[in-house]
Amino acid sequence: MIRALKVVLIVFGVIEILLGLSLVITPDQAASMGGVSKASGYLIYTMASLGVCLIAPGVFLIVAARDPLRHINWVKFAILWCILGVVAGLYSVIQGAVTFSQGGMQIIMDAVFAVVFLALYPYRAAKGG
Repeated sequence: MIRALKVVLIVFGVIEILLGLSLVITPDQAASMGGVSKASGYLIYTMASLGVCLIAPGVFLIVAARDPLRHINWVKFAILWCILGVVAGLYSVIQGAVTFSQGGMQIIMDAVFAVVFLALYPYRAAKGG
């Protein structure tokens, strides 16, 4: 169970790092994939800042995967991050800010990772340690 949690933490961390790098390195392409034809300078800056905010925790999630029990708060962080990602994504769809075709992949990915993290969370070991 801990081994599977390690793998999922690493996979999630790598995905977030790659997403963050894409926002930092190619913000115009990322904006066009989101339906924005020409990104303004402020939007590019905001996307680059968001990219950095994805890279840093992604790195720490990979580091935490070495010993998830010792870094149990990073596992809790990953669970909360995924749940909040689902809530924010669904709220954006409901408000009409994006369509499900624009944000659905991220919502589904966050929901899947949230379920997997909750299923693999070491409840007994974390409580005993």
